[in-house]
Amino acid sequence: MTGRAAEAAERHLLHRELVKLEEAVKLAGGYSRKKLLDDICGNGRGRRLSPQTISGWMAHGLVANDFQDLWAFVAALLRRAPAFRRDERVWWVRKESEWKGYWEAAKKQSLHTGESKASRAQRLSPNLIGFLNAARTLAVEHPYPAVLPGTALPPLSQVYVRQQAESQQTNHSGQGSDRPDVVWDKRPAEDIVRSNALVSCLLGGPGAGKSSLLRMIAIGLADQRLAEVDGDERETGGRKAIHSAKSGGKPLRLFPVYVPAYCFTQPGSFAQQLASAVQVQLRGQNYNPPTEDFFSNRPHARGRWLVLIDGLDEISDVDERARILGILNNNKHGIYRFIIGSRPLPEAELAILDKAVTVGKTEYKAIPSDRYELLPFDSRQLPIFVSEWMKAAHVPDPLSAATAFIGQVNSGRLSELVRSPLMATILCQLHAVDPSYPLPRGRYGAYLRFFELLRDRFYECSPGGINDQLHRLLGRYGRQAREAIDGLPREILSGLGNIAFRQQRERVPDALTRIKEGLASLRPRDMSRSRWEILVVQVLRRTGLVVVQGDNLNFIHQTLREFLAAKHAADNADFSEEEFQRLCRKRQSSDEGRVTTYLSSYDRFLVAAWITEGGAPPGLFDLLKALSAHYSSAAGISDLIRDQVDLGQEIRDTAARTLMHMIGSSNGSAAISAAEDLASVDVSSAVEVLSLALKNSGLTFVDRARLSKKVIEFDPTRAVDVFVELSMDRRLSIMYRDYATDCLVTIDGLRAAHVMSDMIAEPGRSLSEILVLCKKLEKIDRRLAIKALSEMIERYGSNETRKRSFSTELLRMQAEGV
Repeated sequence: MTGRAAEAAERHLLHRELVKLEEAVKLAGGYSRKKLLDDICGNGRGRRLSPQTISGWMAHGLVANDFQDLWAFVAALLRRAPAFRRDERVWWVRKESEWKGYWEAAKKQSLHTGESKASRAQRLSPNLIGFLNAARTLAVEHPYPAVLPGTALPPLSQVYVRQQAESQQTNHSGQGSDRPDVVWDKRPAEDIVRSNALVSCLLGGPGAGKSSLLRMIAIGLADQRLAEVDGDERETGGRKAIHSAKSGGKPLRLFPVYVPAYCFTQPGSFAQQLASAVQVQLRGQNYNPPTEDFFSNRPHARGRWLVLIDGLDEISDVDERARILGILNNNKHGIYRFIIGSRPLPEAELAILDKAVTVGKTEYKAIPSDRYELLPFDSRQLPIFVSEWMKAAHVPDPLSAATAFIGQVNSGRLSELVRSPLMATILCQLHAVDPSYPLPRGRYGAYLRFFELLRDRFYECSPGGINDQLHRLLGRYGRQAREAIDGLPREILSGLGNIAFRQQRERVPDALTRIKEGLASLRPRDMSRSRWEILVVQVLRRTGLVVVQGDNLNFIHQTLREFLAAKHAADNADFSEEEFQRLCRKRQSSDEGRVTTYLSSYDRFLVAAWITEGGAPPGLFDLLKALSAHYSSAAGISDLIRDQVDLGQEIRDTAARTLMHMIGSSNGSAAISAAEDLASVDVSSAVEVLSLALKNSGLTFVDRARLSKKVIEFDPTRAVDVFVELSMDRRLSIMYRDYATDCLVTIDGLRAAHVMSDMIAEPGRSLSEILVLCKKLEKIDRRLAIKALSEMIERYGSNETRKRSFSTELLRMQAEGV
């Protein structure tokens, strides 16, 4: 170590790294700090840089006031460093995040000089700072799901649209305990962190954006913790600092740990499982991952770990999921808090999170967990998302392209699919390739066209393309390389399909090793094995389908893995027969009443692949007809129908009858799910059956509110007639009729006013009912409310009590209307 490096060891980490980097560049030869600064300023960066500024950093350990100035200098050094890799954008993202962490830690260290013992106790430890920086880097550099090779990858912040999350809350209104107010609590999805619940479940369908949201939460919290000075929180990125529930009157700071759910299937204590998961994710980074002890204790005296768990639904074994939920419930009373991302799961499973537990000698009462549904894009968010993708794709006229895209997806199945962030990403790229070409009409068609484009990109000879990269790297090996260049793309996609298929059945911890072994025969004889394997990993990364972290390989999204697995199975006669027999066993189990039958997302991809590509096994349509008679399978059948998979009219009719029967069930949750599925086949039938279900006086008020919400969602125009009929149905209780008028007000205030006027005029109304209706009517149409009260005074002129009440209310309305 040189004298300057030894001196730097006594200062902060930023100073040591700066000295080390500059000395490495000097050793490479030809370095001049003055020339470096001239180059930086000539490119319009680092405007506040000067020789004196740099000297202060390097000789005296001063800390830059602005990170962008520091980064301009560091980036210029990195470009001249011997180990610089010019073609890896991810590497640059990681490096920038790494140096930002050094800078933030150094600023904090300089501000804490001379602080009190109490103040020092509030500081973040160096180990914790290192972990937060590494965790943030991991979240930031994670590729956006399903991006074609060669596509300009926009920053996650550019195309990430803040979604909404919704939970249902029931409060009692002033209209009596029999009439609760059902409130749909909608909020920005990231705000679920502010909940006081120890466990929050974030539920959403395939591609709904759960993983992106969890990563954004991890980034936001890491930024906030690293920006804290003297224990005070500053606003980061325009958002307020986030804390968990208070303890002792002071808020507990949250420190994020992002992990996949399957890490809890591994042996060891809870803290060991967290440490192992983090070690796997951070493998290959210049960072020494934390140990079990790190996660066994509070991250900070006033802090708590927020464990962000992704993909609980990917654990297919029900008993294993239940065991994991039990582990989380047991650990929520200590130093951990949880947010669980998952596709929708049965409430009976999630209820495990609400149970009372005994930990050691301490008994904890049952504490309810939160449930949030991650809502799809709404009509305002989608155009923003599409426009940003069109700009990122360098479409000549991005505004026109975005407008044309929205026009194509305004109706039919695409209007539903495009509200999912993953599907919106895929469809945007398909449109950007050729805005004049019609988009696929269903889910399988969209994934298939995306896969075909991906395959084509492998063989394009455009600069920067995968084929061009292979020619540059393998061309020197002459004739030996031809087979590798031609065969590598095909074999990589085939190998990924095989791994995806195997992962549908079991975890494949050695996936990367299997891929490498499958491609070993293509390696040119004169090329070393290590160089060949580096090339394989580079090509795998360029597919946009997987993330390679150390020796681990994971698909970028579960739905992409399901599609690849289904296509691989449908293309292989043996696998195809195995999967068909598996579906037959599902039907048999259902017929015998042993298990609930369903068609999973993977199953639907498989059926679509068989039918669309002409490889349907004999007996498939008979099987689908039988399955459509079971409710849970009929739901999957309806998904296939709306995805434009041709199942035939007989199967459509059978599924529709099954779903109609379920809507009439007294189970409100089942009725709502069945209505959603039926709406995908026939919206008018779904609304008609729902309107009949709403006449059932045995429904709970909460279920009635949920069914009413669905009627409005499916067909607002038809919903007007439905709620007019319910409002005027004197066989229903006044509470239910009153709620029907509330729903009517939200979609057609004029019609609602006339309905309430007719209800007021009904004979036999109590005084309180008439006054309540009049006040509601006044909010919509004061003139009509005054007219209705005047008629009541004439009708009940002989009843002094009523006449006096009506007259008082009439005078108030007239006075307030002046």
